[in-house]
Amino acid sequence: MAKLESLKPAAASPVPAKKSKLSPAWSYPLVTIAIILLVWEICGQIGMIDPFMFSWPSKILVQTWGFIMNGSVLRHLAISGLEAGIGLAMAMIGIPLGLVLGYWKKLEYSFDPIITALYTTPVVALTPLFVLWFGLDILSKIMMVFTMAVFPILINTMSGVKTTDPSLIKAARSYGANEFQMFKEVIFPSTLSYILTGIRLAIGRALIAVVVAEMLAANKGIGYAIRHASELFRTAEYLGYVGVLMVFSVLLTQLLKVVERKIAPWRS
Repeated sequence: MAKLESLKPAAASPVPAKKSKLSPAWSYPLVTIAIILLVWEICGQIGMIDPFMFSWPSKILVQTWGFIMNGSVLRHLAISGLEAGIGLAMAMIGIPLGLVLGYWKKLEYSFDPIITALYTTPVVALTPLFVLWFGLDILSKIMMVFTMAVFPILINTMSGVKTTDPSLIKAARSYGANEFQMFKEVIFPSTLSYILTGIRLAIGRALIAVVVAEMLAANKGIGYAIRHASELFRTAEYLGYVGVLMVFSVLLTQLLKVVERKIAPWRS
């Protein structure tokens, strides 16, 4: 009996819980940004930065907190966000157009020179023309966003169609798939990663378009606020609005990544 008791397994020692560590994808950028801000702030505090020409983080933060509290930045963001959102939504027409142009070679040969010419044209230089056509209200800004955002989506979608595995297309045809089924079951899924990349590029171009258009012909929006502050030589306020715009663009990009993980988990 004593021998049996001695053979009983010892109680399992509790496994120490693993300490959660911050992912390098977050820790490395945070440390880098913190170091840059610290050095920048020190340079400003010891007088190495002329406040008329530039500013430093603490001063920018004070100005930013001020226009956040009075609500002016939210009004400007609402206008710019509306213009960018509608323009981007309209730019999604590039997805079906890219699928069609990438699939049928004759259409691609016909329109590729036109697409290349329009994509490489500095659309910013056409801002006065957009104002003449669509007026000073938000429609001209929406059309600017659409014009600059549609081509990254269109061109990336066309490139994605060309990379579709021909064996998959042959297999689908051998099973009697029609053109609609071909696009739905084979071409669109294989092109999805390219489409998402095009949308990510389009977000950046959309924000550039809306800010430039508002700086040149608007009395509201983030672009107008940046121009107004720079004209009055309020450097800290000007940089504060730029910082808000940067945060806004980062949030949009991160939101797109979340959507990307949901609809294309294999890219994670």
